[in-house]
Amino acid sequence: MNRVAPELTDLHHIKLCYSKEAYCGHPRQCPIYNYGDGEIVVVHHHAPATYQTKENIQHGQTGYKGRAKILLQRSYDHGQTWAHENEVVIWDDSRPLEDKRAVLWQADEPGITREQIDLASPETAIYFPRPQTGPADANGEPSLECFAFRSADRGHTWETVPTRVAPPPPLKYVHVDGAPLVQCPDGTQMAAATVGPSANDNFVGVYGTDDNGLSWEYLGEVTRDPTGLGRPTYANLLLLPSGRLQCYMLNIGGIRNAIQMAYSDDGGYSWSEPKPIVAWGQSPWTAARRERYIWEGARRNGVHYRSPWSLRLRDGRTLVLFGRRKPPFGIGVIVSEDDGDSWSAEGIIRADASDWDLGYPVATELDDGRIFTAYYYMEKDGVNFGGARHIAGSFFRL
Repeated sequence: MNRVAPELTDLHHIKLCYSKEAYCGHPRQCPIYNYGDGEIVVVHHHAPATYQTKENIQHGQTGYKGRAKILLQRSYDHGQTWAHENEVVIWDDSRPLEDKRAVLWQADEPGITREQIDLASPETAIYFPRPQTGPADANGEPSLECFAFRSADRGHTWETVPTRVAPPPPLKYVHVDGAPLVQCPDGTQMAAATVGPSANDNFVGVYGTDDNGLSWEYLGEVTRDPTGLGRPTYANLLLLPSGRLQCYMLNIGGIRNAIQMAYSDDGGYSWSEPKPIVAWGQSPWTAARRERYIWEGARRNGVHYRSPWSLRLRDGRTLVLFGRRKPPFGIGVIVSEDDGDSWSAEGIIRADASDWDLGYPVATELDDGRIFTAYYYMEKDGVNFGGARHIAGSFFRL
């Protein structure tokens, strides 16, 4: 079946956070909030960087994230400007290990006083860090843990005692990305998670809270790669007006390298088999290849899809945005007009990145119907290794 590419209009790009001495990355691991009347919050990992060695800009807690602050930026004009005076540091991973544990491990103290925050309120926010603060692993290094910090005032202040999000025994690993919580009709919330024995051996599951985030409970498995050779990850949930719950995710290796979707009609306890929502052979990217944007040391191989983000618009359409880490490098989108039964061909938001280190988009629909997406990006700017990693944004209409 031939697919039609979406038509993007009023398209333009901005920089939210940029410095030749900083690595700004991975906003999808953090939340985005649109509080209305032009107020938008975007959060990312922000670390000093020299760009003198590849090790200085490698990913993970042993790389740039181990010296990063979780930086909240705020716009009051529908995403056009992001003033420094509105920034808030939610978490600081550059602090000594014992200092971080002193804060995080309060979550395990019985009887400790917790703030009462209504997660169903449109004023709230939540962030799920995944610090390397746990007990030593097989290599003697602190293991990754997952927690949740809440805010009652649009992210201006954050609670000082977090909630631990634990993997179901005997598993050792869980992380929750920044996708919005599903607000259930009974006032409870749900989130998708990546769960497993380790960060590289995992499946997609769902968690729920019925006490406004004072605890998070594992509810069930969405899917795992049936071959045992790959893994699904980057999951986020959408709740349709019909009550159907959809889980969008990326499968890496194994049965397929593709964005896929599964659905549940019983609140997340059982799920359909995931189906790919992208198609080979109808790509606009080859025609968009522009060598002038790519630096001489750029990767020539890579993945078509990374870090998908789903968004349901007010008119009922569904968008899935993604990063493309293969030349031409950039940010793309697909659209469904029938609640995910069929999908458009891929549309290009931009294809002018200098290399693969990009993506992790978050997105929201603005008051005037435009879509705003933020992601991390790189362009040739004289900085080593293809350019300073920065937070960029795009506005467009569909």
